[in-house]
Amino acid sequence: MNRRTDSTRFLALLTLATLSACGGGGASVSAPGTPPAASSAVPRFAYVANAGDGTVSSFTVNAATGQLRHNGYVTAGNAPYAITVDPAGRFAYVANFNSNNLSAYSIHGSSGRLTPIPGSPFAAGARPVSVTVDPTGKYAYAVNTSASTISGYSIDQGSGVLTPLAGSPFTTGTSPRSITLDASGAFAYVVNAGDNTVSAYAINAASGVLTPVAGSPYATGGGLPEGICLDPSGRFVFTANQATNDVSVFTRNTSSGALSPVAGSPFAVGLYPVSVAVDPVGKFVYVANYNSNTISAYAINAASGVVTPVAGSPFAAGDGPISVRIDPSGKFAYAVNENTSDVSAYAINPASGALTGLPTVRARSGSVALAMTKGTAAVAHTPKFAYVANYGGSEVSAYGISASTGALSPVGTLPVGALPSSIAVDPAGRFAFVTNEILVETPVVNVRPHTINSVTGALTSVAGPAGVASDPMSIVVEPSGRFAYVANRAVDNLSTFSIEASTGSLSWLGATPAGPYPVAITTDPSGRFAYAVNAYLANPGSGSLSAYVLNPGTGALAAVPGSPFTTGPNPTAVAVAPSGRFVYVADANGVHVHGINATTGAAVMASAIAAGSDPIGIALHPAGTFAYVANAGSNTVSIYSVSASDGSLTSAGSMAVGSQPQAASIDPSGAYLYITNGGSNTISVFTINPATGALTPAGTVASGNAPKGIAITQSIQ
Repeated sequence: MNRRTDSTRFLALLTLATLSACGGGGASVSAPGTPPAASSAVPRFAYVANAGDGTVSSFTVNAATGQLRHNGYVTAGNAPYAITVDPAGRFAYVANFNSNNLSAYSIHGSSGRLTPIPGSPFAAGARPVSVTVDPTGKYAYAVNTSASTISGYSIDQGSGVLTPLAGSPFTTGTSPRSITLDASGAFAYVVNAGDNTVSAYAINAASGVLTPVAGSPYATGGGLPEGICLDPSGRFVFTANQATNDVSVFTRNTSSGALSPVAGSPFAVGLYPVSVAVDPVGKFVYVANYNSNTISAYAINAASGVVTPVAGSPFAAGDGPISVRIDPSGKFAYAVNENTSDVSAYAINPASGALTGLPTVRARSGSVALAMTKGTAAVAHTPKFAYVANYGGSEVSAYGISASTGALSPVGTLPVGALPSSIAVDPAGRFAFVTNEILVETPVVNVRPHTINSVTGALTSVAGPAGVASDPMSIVVEPSGRFAYVANRAVDNLSTFSIEASTGSLSWLGATPAGPYPVAITTDPSGRFAYAVNAYLANPGSGSLSAYVLNPGTGALAAVPGSPFTTGPNPTAVAVAPSGRFVYVADANGVHVHGINATTGAAVMASAIAAGSDPIGIALHPAGTFAYVANAGSNTVSIYSVSASDGSLTSAGSMAVGSQPQAASIDPSGAYLYITNGGSNTISVFTINPATGALTPAGTVASGNAPKGIAITQSIQ
């Protein structure tokens, strides 16, 4: 897809947006004009605005590898096209292009999850397309492209609530597109696509009011400027000019805020440049070229501001890179690709500025912008509790998990009804949901919610509404924690339940047709798609994979065109890669790998590999590097390495487990693998070699009678 070859049509429709903050986590404040030292900050959480479905995806950031790991999502307004976070990482603000308002969220300091701020959304002008927060965290500014104004707000330091500033909105040039502030918070700069200028403003530190700088606006020398960024020292300003395929560079008077063109500016880049970012040290500048599907990289002359292409530039991105951001440590770069709804990640060579591609992660529909928080400590995923459904004992066993060894310590058991087969926990680890594999010829509750004691891990049955299904075989809670889905083998459909946020009680929302004998269900990590495998027990040589789109507002499932898709015979388990790009099905022949279409969710079979006898459970490492399959017939677990490029599996051997293994689960830290053994009433524990995926036995723990499903909670710190 190439939306932006007709710039006249584009300007009329006003469909392009960029991030306001030109760095990943905010520049360090230093004396104006002073080159900053190397950053000691580390990235913690990333947030991606998805204009296609009105959501914001949350990620944790691996500070060592740069990997983005899904951490749920929230709904926003209509066409969220820009996102920013305050410097302290307490609040996030989203510009909703078609809603003419800003969504505001508080950021949980430990987990990074987003919660709407009371009073949100807050009114803005016509078509807000960019938003930023000043370095003190006191003020927010949103650019309204159709109104040619800036809406200014004061930020309540306790709640994050926005209040309009005196004199707001402030006038800009024609069709402003993006705003950025200098590191001291003394000046603001806005690019105006309608008249090819940069507007400069002085910021009143006491009131936040904007006053035009003498001589403003300044001609860019390029056409349709879209993105703008200052280097961390505040000496240079860069604009990405989409119509003329170049970048303008200005020197900046750090006292007055006035701009002067750099000799030789503008400098050529790729096709349709729309976003620009500078690394935290100010050595390199990166430009997203929407129609070239590339990122251009340049070295910045520290004395003059002149830019020179980095060797190897431009670097490949996804389809339609619409924004580029650098993480606060300066080690990684990220390009948000609108047309493939994903984020390309890169390692930055600190000496040359060259980019080396890292695994890509999917977001949701129409991803357009990214913001990132920073801190002094990297995010850590730590296992807390494990829960095992004992099929033959009509109970759930609870265990505490040692973060240092992976050992399980019994917490207790809870009766849950006959034949519990599957268990799932919500993303926040507050509730556990259990399915009982029984029919409903007589009224019976067989999808049961339970609260989790955050200190002890003990379960307590929820007194409020529970669920009724028909021969439920599998349950999954989608990543936002608002909906649960159950595969009903006896009636060939999937039940949808809403989850009451404070109690965990369930409300039935409806049923969606599946293929014959659906036995397992999962969602992709973004929460956009769901996949269920259908065993066709009446015809053991058959099997299929049903795919659905999840409505983020209602939780409703809609079948993906072409679903169900062919997979191996008699499938038993399904899992989606952490990247969201591949879905894996365990079946009678081994494991089948399907590629996921980023636009539709369609699952196309790509490769297959043998497993042991009767593969029945599958687990994927959170880093996306390894896969493990429990083989009930051979009492083994198969070990595989995973190709980052096509998702294919390569055998790395197998390990013996207990009798009739049923399910496999990896703890959130990626350090331990757990296998439930239905024939020996045990749980096998293994440590995982992070480099090779090899398993080392770490003990066996007694469970109840015939353990089946297993679920693990975590803390994020």
